[in-house]
Amino acid sequence: MEPMSDIRDMVIPDGIRETVSEDGAVLLDIEQGICFSLNPVGLKIWELLKQRYDFDRVVDTLSQQFPVSREQLMADTREFVAALEAKRLIRRSQGSRKTSWLARLLPFAMGKQH
Repeated sequence: MEPMSDIRDMVIPDGIRETVSEDGAVLLDIEQGICFSLNPVGLKIWELLKQRYDFDRVVDTLSQQFPVSREQLMADTREFVAALEAKRLIRRSQGSRKTSWLARLLPFAMGKQH
């Protein structure tokens, strides 16, 4: 597995949908036909990944919100990101010129109109 500091390079495949609730979220991969439940901590990590936070910044943010040791947060975040990647809910960018997930979600923020 590549270093966790590279999580900023993760992209969300086109077929991933999310539904957020007060209990967390459910991710649906419409291409694979799988659902993945997130508790509130998992949802927070997911949101930080979407904001392109690096690993240390994710852990720093979590440590401000949850009363857990930094070592535990690092281990749990590493495990969670690995699980998302194993289920193909996120993947490492191939450096292609395809439209990023952020541009697809917020085309106006990227200066493009679809």
